[in-house]
Amino acid sequence: MTQASDNGPAIGTKRRWTIVMVVVSMLDALVQTAYAANHFQYIGDDLGYVWCVLGLVGDLAAPFLLLRRGARPVFCCLSAAVATLLLPFGSALTLFALSSVYARVRDRRAMALCTTLVAVCCVKVEVLDLLRPNDYSIWRMAFAKPGTGVDGVPAAVEADLSAIVAVATVWTVATFAAAILSGLHMRNAAAAANANTRANSERDRADQLQTSLSTQRFADAVAAEAHDTLAHSLSLIAVNASALQAQAVRLSSTLRPTDGSGMPSVGPAADAMALARRADEIRRQAAGALDEAHGIIDMLRHPQEAQVMLQPDSDTALTREALYDVIDAARSAGMTLDTWIDVQDLSSLDPDVGKISFRAVQEGLTNARRHAPGQRVSLEISAAKSRGVVILFTNGTAPPVAAVPMGATPDSTNSGGNGLPGLKSRVQQAGGTCEYGYDRQNVFHLDVRLPFTPLR
Repeated sequence: MTQASDNGPAIGTKRRWTIVMVVVSMLDALVQTAYAANHFQYIGDDLGYVWCVLGLVGDLAAPFLLLRRGARPVFCCLSAAVATLLLPFGSALTLFALSSVYARVRDRRAMALCTTLVAVCCVKVEVLDLLRPNDYSIWRMAFAKPGTGVDGVPAAVEADLSAIVAVATVWTVATFAAAILSGLHMRNAAAAANANTRANSERDRADQLQTSLSTQRFADAVAAEAHDTLAHSLSLIAVNASALQAQAVRLSSTLRPTDGSGMPSVGPAADAMALARRADEIRRQAAGALDEAHGIIDMLRHPQEAQVMLQPDSDTALTREALYDVIDAARSAGMTLDTWIDVQDLSSLDPDVGKISFRAVQEGLTNARRHAPGQRVSLEISAAKSRGVVILFTNGTAPPVAAVPMGATPDSTNSGGNGLPGLKSRVQQAGGTCEYGYDRQNVFHLDVRLPFTPLR
């Protein structure tokens, strides 16, 4: 568990170590209180004995201050020091609290105050213990002969007082220093862990930047290749279509005179003018495709602007006008198209869902025009809050290989393109379904279903 400190770094407080500290502090306080109570009872000091009884209650309660050593180390240390000064406690509680202060607090004044109070507490505990008689002093009993000081046998101390005081002093200084050093060790370990975390974060960020740079370089290369090949090819198509239109117009003028309106009526001249109009349409479509290609190239070269460029607009939204335009364009291109459109509440449809739906219509028409030229195409579009957005394409055409079931992959149908798989991925990301393939009668189906997500 990691807790914030008063002023220092966040350092984890492990529950098992907290339990150990509480138990050790409680045992240390109980031992000190027991020796003091026996001494006061021996000398007949009732007031001192009552003080020890109160200390017994504190022995059981005060060590639980260590539960707050992670969040409030200064408060924990000061409270432990006050309790030790007022009651017959040991020094373990204050030393554990001081270690937490050095681990988590950066305020030098708070650290100095806590260090001074804990030092006073340690001195108080050891002095009071050394001032008691042999049978009621922990340090004196540590140097007593074996078998003495128990069962009514007076303690016989083998060492003189100066040696006992020296050992007690060394012990006190050692434990005091250990508390400070352990706290500093925890601080340094936490600082090292935080630095390592920051280094890993910066390393991951550098890796992401490198990946982004590599991706952008690849996108620039693709954009350059597309500009050199696709854009050039579309430009040639537009130029050749213009030349074909001019030749068809000249041919029409030489084949037959007009009917008075300036336009030939029937015969080869009329066919030549129809050819001229078709060439003009090809030229305009090639010019539009060239503009779209340049837009895609710009998105590859400027990905930071792609999000804005890909936002739904009036040309890609699922509206009746946009649907009529794309359907009329398909019919003008010679497609035999049967449509059934039943759309409701389009104004409340999420624009992103509307854009995916419109792209599904475009992809379905493109797929039919590319792989089923001259075939009758059936298109059904319905949209309502109760049933969602449903787009169904059907066109009769023989697949290039044996019939495959609905949902077949592009490889299994030899479609040679990525339009339908890409459409399926976008539809699935929006929470819809997209299935396509040939049935047993070699009729191709494209079924797209999207949820009617309301406008946010």
